[in-house]
Amino acid sequence: MAYKWQTIGELCIQDRTIVTPDSPLAQGLPFLGLEHIESVTGRILLESVSYSNEGNGTSFLFDPRHVLYSKLRPYLNKVALPDFRGRCTTELIPLLPKSGISRDFLAWLLRRPQTVQAAMQEQTGARMPRANMRHVLAQPVLVPDSFEEQQRLADEMAQRMNLIIKTKQACQEQLELLDVYTQKALTEFPNYPKNLIDD
Repeated sequence: MAYKWQTIGELCIQDRTIVTPDSPLAQGLPFLGLEHIESVTGRILLESVSYSNEGNGTSFLFDPRHVLYSKLRPYLNKVALPDFRGRCTTELIPLLPKSGISRDFLAWLLRRPQTVQAAMQEQTGARMPRANMRHVLAQPVLVPDSFEEQQRLADEMAQRMNLIIKTKQACQEQLELLDVYTQKALTEFPNYPKNLIDD
């Protein structure tokens, strides 16, 4: 399998197609803000996506071909793969993979810790830091020539991420059960020494 060094910017283009507030598209497409994307996993929280007049300012058009990369607060690592057409805040940059580049593989490259660290190094703004897109896209990455190999690597990383998510959910459920058990125990044993409870 052949690999070669390329920059992230050689793998995609920034597709900043503008949707103005008075455009008919702005009335018929769902709007994605940063709050609709989960950190690290990139999961889009569809239950909170708006079809109303939310996002009355200028927005960017996207569709299932794009990777959405958040340049605001890059340490939150918000990279999403939409499976629908919509519009998004201009803090999300729609990236269009070039021919022969797997969208899933591109998203993985953007989520990896090295890219997050690079985005943090050249960020601008103190209270609302933003990634320097030129610096992010200039990052060198090792890319398989084969689209199939790119997709295989991306699928493997997705499986590992799903395992992490399931483990996290299981831990959260156990913590909630422990809290219920603790409250029940305190109710059943009201004379339990308070100093031991506090400890």
